[in-house]
Amino acid sequence: MRLYKTIVAVALGAVMSASGAIAETPKNTLVIADAIDDIITLDPGEVSEVAGVLTSQQIYQPLVTFDVSDPTKITGVLAKSWEVSPDGKTFTFKMNPDAKFASGNPVTAYDAEFSLQRVVLMDSRISFILTQFGFNADNVKDWIKATDDSTLVIQVGDVYAPSFFLYCLSSYTGGIVDSKTVMEHVVDNDYGNAWLKQNNSAGSGPYVLGKWDPKQSILLNRNENYWGAAPGVDRIFIQQMPESATQRLALEKGDIDIANKLQPDDFDAIENNPDIKVLEGNSSTLYYFGLNVRNEALSNPKVVEAMKYLVDYKGIADTIGRGTLNVHQTMIPAGFLGAIDYNPYTLDIDKAKELLAESGVTLPIKLETVVWNTPPYTEFAQAVQATMSQAGINLDLQVVDGQQWLDRYRSHDLDIWVGLWGPDYPDPHSNVKAFTVNTKDTPDGSEGLADRFGWDAGKLSAEAMAAVREQDTDKRRAMYEAIQKEHTNSSPFIYMFQDARKVAVRSDVKGLVLGITYSDDRYGGVTKQ
Repeated sequence: MRLYKTIVAVALGAVMSASGAIAETPKNTLVIADAIDDIITLDPGEVSEVAGVLTSQQIYQPLVTFDVSDPTKITGVLAKSWEVSPDGKTFTFKMNPDAKFASGNPVTAYDAEFSLQRVVLMDSRISFILTQFGFNADNVKDWIKATDDSTLVIQVGDVYAPSFFLYCLSSYTGGIVDSKTVMEHVVDNDYGNAWLKQNNSAGSGPYVLGKWDPKQSILLNRNENYWGAAPGVDRIFIQQMPESATQRLALEKGDIDIANKLQPDDFDAIENNPDIKVLEGNSSTLYYFGLNVRNEALSNPKVVEAMKYLVDYKGIADTIGRGTLNVHQTMIPAGFLGAIDYNPYTLDIDKAKELLAESGVTLPIKLETVVWNTPPYTEFAQAVQATMSQAGINLDLQVVDGQQWLDRYRSHDLDIWVGLWGPDYPDPHSNVKAFTVNTKDTPDGSEGLADRFGWDAGKLSAEAMAAVREQDTDKRRAMYEAIQKEHTNSSPFIYMFQDARKVAVRSDVKGLVLGITYSDDRYGGVTKQ
């Protein structure tokens, strides 16, 4: 704990007592404990890691957003209003005249044009969120275009449900940057990427980036030019502290204000503490095992099916995840359009052994399983390792830090990945495209998880693309319901749980809004009383 306190003190410029202890966090500073060692960049044009997105969301703002209590309600942020053409392919946005960047520059349609074009032209790993609409380097400057300071016109390549496109613009990828500031720091046509990957930011949100120490901490400072309601605290300090017990002790002592990664035992320990409260929210995060079918054994459907019977879903949810997880075995989270209650698998060792015998594979099977060295991933992996070994499937757990965890996953240098998926936007296609659509069926040829784990989804891939183009909401819902059952049964993804979001905070913290998508918590209205 002493090392942690020293880091906080240095970062915040606090005055340490002779003993080195901090009595409580400063009233003008919000201190958050989380796992942030996965961050590679904070540039909104390429950020995608969990903690990176959480940070980016406090700095940059999109054209539109949604109400976290009712995601069907889409509202304007940097766009004041919008219209959709009768053919559904042209969106015209009118900019909010009150919005301005941290630099003091007004937010114009030209900034939005630059920012959205930039994502496509950079061709980063998150550009698919936009390029799936047909944008590419050859057409993006014609299809995303400002006609004056207040008007942005966007043409998409096909007809989709209008809400789907708006949800994509609401994602972290849609964060608008100050084009004048960023252009001043372009090097070798990098669109300012190198500058934004360092300790710099150029957004219009309530906070600006102060200092990012990779794998250690992030300091955000109040945006003094923020055009909305003034932020409630001057600074936000996010500390790398992945261990649940360490977070809980720090929260009890008043060394942190928010503990983002507590496990059930630690929630039990603080239950009667009057200085701490627990916030609950709707989470769309799913935990799953991804099986790389490039492995000969995993390419056998009987082996994959057997493994789905070798997870003690209920036991893990009731013990490791007590009160924080719900068993969920489909790719669309509860609460989204098309979600269904379909959990066909339970722990059944005998059934699994029968399937393995039918598969004809030679047992035992040893599988390299990559695990983030952060709860609950390690606990999930150990529990599943124990049950799978009973049928002759041995998981070789390779526990690594957040960056290695993501690197192995992105290079598919593994047999199994113990992971999570948080939707990029609150539309079912965020998940369905990722887990089902193969490159051959995407408008932009982008890679999803199906391709990443070597799986050809067959007709399900084309059916998923047909669903996102369906204009009738009831028909679209029915299409997703049908796709999901077959997907759960045939895919190399072992869906286990949906997160039941719980965050512990000091009682003097007010105004925290828990998001429902990929790291969408909102700190702009937080105060400490």
